[in-house]
Amino acid sequence: MSQYPQEYYYSPSQYQAMQWQGVLGTLMGVVMLVAMGAWAFSVVRKAFKGEEVKFPL
Repeated sequence: MSQYPQEYYYSPSQYQAMQWQGVLGTLMGVVMLVAMGAWAFSVVRKAFKGEEVKFPL
């Protein structure tokens, strides 16, 4: 058998769907990283000002 069965081949629309899932997942990860960085920066800024810092844990 020199070829894969037909069900192993993806159509261009399936590739496009997989590409969009990857792009959206990456964007969500970047947004979460930026949000956590902003939160951490604000906590550090409060600590430098001498204010009381409460951690969520």
